[in-house]
Amino acid sequence: AVERIHGYAAASIIFVISSLGGTIMSAVFLPEFVSVGASGGIFGLIGACLADIFMNWNMLFSTYLNDGQQKLKHWSVIAWLTFDIFINCIIGLTPFVDNFTHMGGMLIGFLCGLSTMERLNREFFGMEYGCAAKSKHIATRFFGLILSVLLIIIFSIVLLEGDGTTSPCTSCRYASCVPFPPWADDANKWWYCDDCERVTGSAQRNTQTGMYEAIQIACPDGESITINLEEDAVTNSKSLLEDDLPHYCRDYCDEVYAR
Repeated sequence: AVERIHGYAAASIIFVISSLGGTIMSAVFLPEFVSVGASGGIFGLIGACLADIFMNWNMLFSTYLNDGQQKLKHWSVIAWLTFDIFINCIIGLTPFVDNFTHMGGMLIGFLCGLSTMERLNREFFGMEYGCAAKSKHIATRFFGLILSVLLIIIFSIVLLEGDGTTSPCTSCRYASCVPFPPWADDANKWWYCDDCERVTGSAQRNTQTGMYEAIQIACPDGESITINLEEDAVTNSKSLLEDDLPHYCRDYCDEVYAR
């Protein structure tokens, strides 16, 4: 819709810049993950649609231009767009779906849309378009352009100044992944959002019995702990212990997130 109404150039600019902005924002807040795909640009186009609605709000819901049925149609478009954003945000709370790319792309797309998308000409419809309205329109376009560029620069600086492994906001990870179901204990959740899946450890074998009776785990925060296995957990299978490392991490490590 953006390309058809506002042209290939505007749609291309919004898509590319939104993809870039969303990817940089993801790299800042989720430095331990690599996100790929065009979702940042797609959400950027959604943000541009919101900018289009914002800039032409008075025209879309003008009693002078639209009857009740036409207004209802416009409201239905907004409702479906809002529903689409909501559903994708909920899906983004599952593992391997990056909400920061989505929301970052949509934010940059909205700001780019303010500066690149053409506003409907009110004079064409016989509506007054005074100096104050023109000034507001020009200020909005410059605001969108300047703020979108400024945000990309700021997040790029934060990314370059970081160590590549630490997020400036560790609790912000919950905006992109939430353990589910929240009412279940750690052993019965459908998925986790911690860093225990990447822990390493070494098993300590009793030379007399040949059984592994203890393991040493490097917790996600770098702390090393030694766990003496319960009697029913003692085993001679090293692969079995490796599979259980995430569970031991969640049970014994004080910090389950990398710092």
